[in-house]
Amino acid sequence: MATGSASNGAAARGDVADRAPAVRLEHLIKTYPGNPVPAVKDVSLDIQEGQVFTLLGPSGCGKTTTLRMIAGLESVDEGKLLFRDRVIVDTARGYSMPPHSRDVGMVFQSYAIWPHMTVEDNVGFPLKVRRAKRAEIQERVARALDLVGLSGLEKRPAPMLSGGQQQRVALARALIYEPDVLLLDEPFSNLDAKLREQMRLEVKLLQRKTGVTIVFVTHDQVEALSLSNRIAVMDLGVVQQIGSPHELYQNPANAFVRDFLGKTVLLTGAVKVSNPSGQVAVEIDGAPGSAVFGRSATAEGLEMGQAVNVAMRPEDVKLAANDGKQDPSTGLPGVIETQQFVGERTEYRVRLEGQPPLLAYSDWRQSFGEGDSVWVGIEPDAVAVWPGWATATRTEDNAD
Repeated sequence: MATGSASNGAAARGDVADRAPAVRLEHLIKTYPGNPVPAVKDVSLDIQEGQVFTLLGPSGCGKTTTLRMIAGLESVDEGKLLFRDRVIVDTARGYSMPPHSRDVGMVFQSYAIWPHMTVEDNVGFPLKVRRAKRAEIQERVARALDLVGLSGLEKRPAPMLSGGQQQRVALARALIYEPDVLLLDEPFSNLDAKLREQMRLEVKLLQRKTGVTIVFVTHDQVEALSLSNRIAVMDLGVVQQIGSPHELYQNPANAFVRDFLGKTVLLTGAVKVSNPSGQVAVEIDGAPGSAVFGRSATAEGLEMGQAVNVAMRPEDVKLAANDGKQDPSTGLPGVIETQQFVGERTEYRVRLEGQPPLLAYSDWRQSFGEGDSVWVGIEPDAVAVWPGWATATRTEDNAD
């Protein structure tokens, strides 16, 4: 890992397109004793050099187990793991490189800062155990602390640091020996909301400065969407979809990804019109004559009269005052049940005939009161139409 500017980092690493993935997982399987269901089931991933790649999913989806197998903190039952072209694990050959030889840095959820040490002692500890010379340790500690914005705090005792500063110390310690891959396991979960937002930005800037490849584990969708170049959404030990944040949010591959990433508004209805290009018009249950337009979310065609779910995001629902003169084909009548002002927007819960309550966001300048009659309009480009069976279901969790 280069520690200069972003351009220096890119030059040191060469043309990414000409190199093997920084990390490659081939058919990894992990099962814990006493549980016949694998915690990780046949996971294959390519993590490109210089990217922030996030493993995202709920508790029990297998994301932390996958990260720990990359680090060498969990054994691999079956499969192969490579860093670029270097074999790290190959169960077919009975080979597994020990953790200390893998050239990875790791930041844990708990920070793991030693309270009896100063900042510089904490950060320099990985070099000390490698028997680096004192002058080299001092130079690299200073460089690592400068990277994370803690210059001048070298002599401060660790217990006198704030939570955000302790997290930066953990990052500096993981970066000090310039690993090829930095592993972050829910690193912001112990911070308050404002610090989490600040640390997300700082990690993003840090990655750009250093060019290090980051594998990030989180259950927080905002963290994943804001930090990542690519995301693998996991559930029950299986990778459900891989893609950019925008791809996953706008074009989920299945109902689990759709409902896990962000908030989803679901309405039920029946297909009125469907054409081969995937465009669909749906009459919403409880609103005779309505026509909500969207696109089919599945490769299979939808038939006339077929029961479907109409899915959209709350930000794509538009509210207007209902004067009773609207064309029923242009929207849905509703009544405001509750409203919550949350600063940059107002969130409304809207009651519709024959449907579960609908969540809608509006600009804070627009205001409706509880009990107001509204007209619900839906942006056609933002609507995905799913077969009526396409609802997200999960069984009992196996491992994190």
